[in-house]
Order: sequence, then C-alpha cells, then structure tokens
Amino acid sequence: MNLSLTKSRSTPRETRESVVRAVAASRLFRGLEPALIEHFAAYASITHLQQGERVWRRGEPARHFYVVLRGVLELQRRAAGADSSLIALFGPGESPAIPVALEQLPFIADSHASTRELKVLRVDASPILAELPTNLALVAAMNRALLEHCRLIHSKIDVLAAGSVRSRLAAFFLDLAARFGDEHEDGLLYVPVTLSRHQVATYVGARVETVIRCCSAWQKTGLLGTTRDGFVISSVDAMQRILEGLDEHPGRPRGHLAERVTRTGASVFLPRDSACY
Repeated sequence: MNLSLTKSRSTPRETRESVVRAVAASRLFRGLEPALIEHFAAYASITHLQQGERVWRRGEPARHFYVVLRGVLELQRRAAGADSSLIALFGPGESPAIPVALEQLPFIADSHASTRELKVLRVDASPILAELPTNLALVAAMNRALLEHCRLIHSKIDVLAAGSVRSRLAAFFLDLAARFGDEHEDGLLYVPVTLSRHQVATYVGARVETVIRCCSAWQKTGLLGTTRDGFVISSVDAMQRILEGLDEHPGRPRGHLAERVTRTGASVFLPRDSACY
C-alpha cells in the first residue's frame, strides 16, 4: 500500500474510531480487509451539514469519494439564466459521484444537504486509486458501487418514462418511499425528504402548475400529505395503481389523512411557494 500521501484530518466532532467504523460499515468499502479499512480511514473525515449547505460545487475536481451516512444529499444543476434543476437524490448508504471520482473529473452538478441534517463520510480518492490496480477486492467493491449508481440512474429513467405527469409523479414518490421511507405505527409511510414544487417539477419534467394541481388533488383525497420534514403516503398500493394507470381518481385509501397528519403537528396544505415534497 502507498503510505506516502498526506493524511487528512478528521472532523473534530468525530473520533478516529468512529471514522474507522463508518468506513468499515459503508457499502462502498464493506468486505475489505481490516488493514485496508484502517489505511483508507486515515484519509477520511465525517462532515455534518445543515439543510441547504453545500457539499461541493459544480466544476470542482472530484478528489474524494463520498458516502451518505444520515440524511439526504441532492444534486442540482443550473442552466444559463434558469433556476436550478434537481438531478438526483442520495440517501443513507448511497455513494454519489462515483464515476467522476474514479476518473478524477470535475463535478457535473452542485451538491447540497436536502434534509435538515446531513452526515457524510468523505474519503480522499488518492489512496483508493493507488490501491485499485492491484487489489481485486477493491475492484469488486468499486464495480458494486458503479452498478448501484446505474440502478439509481435507471430509477430516474423509469420516472421520466412512466407516461403522464400523474404517473411520473407517482413513480417519483414511490422511488423516494422505497429508498428513504419509514412506516410508522399509525400505518402511514413517512419520507423525510423536503423538496419544493419546482424541484419536483424539474425532476419529473413537468410544469410547476401541473405538479401543484396533481399533488393538491392527492392531498384532498388523503393519499398524500406533507410534514415539516418531508411527505407522507397513506397507501403505496393506491400510488402504484396511479403509476400503472389503473386509478385515475383515487378515493380516500386510508381515510382522513389530513386529520391524521395534522394530529402529529404537521401541515398537509402549504402555500404554493413552500418547500413541501
């Protein structure tokens, strides 16, 4: 192993032991020999960010590998004279920007914390790239990471190819629910991802007004609700039927979601310019 590289300092809030545990437990490095884990951990740090804070900027060189430990990281790209478009979301265990880190290319998009808190493991790419040509286990780990990256890209293709705007929205919400959702004791599926209607519209390729109209209809029937930290789906089956074009006018799949969510201290109906999904 090449040990001549300058080692990065860990975030003061994290001990070296916690960094080693984070590297060892991550899907990106899981299964590597302990000595290699220790080696990579010497070049790693854990970063804590608040919602809206930047992780990296478009055009900066990708000199680190990243693993989301807690929260959700979003990728946005701004066209000339236009608002930012939401490109992708990455949650716990997922590793954004693997291809550009492997090739040491500039980042193609800005990255921010999408949730109220974001915890990210950052590992210097240099020791990983130095070890890669001679370590088959590391090659296999990178292949797994690239395949997972491809699956995430395919999930966005599935959203864009779902058909009508209603179906694309249903595919988008179901994808987020599958990756980040948590079913509570009340039977509702809570997804801690807060996005503006504009972000949702750019992701699914629709007009903001159309997104507002569709989501408002789902809120009125009790299928979809919003909370301070994300959104709620009362019935995955009903949302799946919309995706498949089998339910053009969903009823109240679990009864009065608005009342149930309100009892938790959340708000189902938010102003048109609020961040709600």
